[in-house]
Amino acid sequence: MASTLALSTVDHYRTFGLDPSAGFEAVQSAYRILVRHLHPDVSPATTDAMSRANVAFEALRSAEQPVPAVDFTLDPTPVLRRALSGWDPLARYREIASTSVNRPGQLVDVFA
Repeated sequence: MASTLALSTVDHYRTFGLDPSAGFEAVQSAYRILVRHLHPDVSPATTDAMSRANVAFEALRSAEQPVPAVDFTLDPTPVLRRALSGWDPLARYREIASTSVNRPGQLVDVFA
């Protein structure tokens, strides 16, 4: 199996009998036809050929799909705007706490 994974992309195209310039739709169509003929229920002696076809298809499919760029940056602009404008996230809590008479065990609903 390790030798099958080390094959070049051209060898994967040869597995399906296609030209290396073939598109992914042609690869997918050839893969489906080949798998129908090589399926273990149809001919049990072709399990090695079936595994080669699966490896070749997975390699070509992963080469076809672009890797999405993940951006983990956070835009600090909204937070900085609030901080520079004097916005206080605890202002409502301070207002409620200063005007209400708090007894031990009483909860103050800040979000009401």
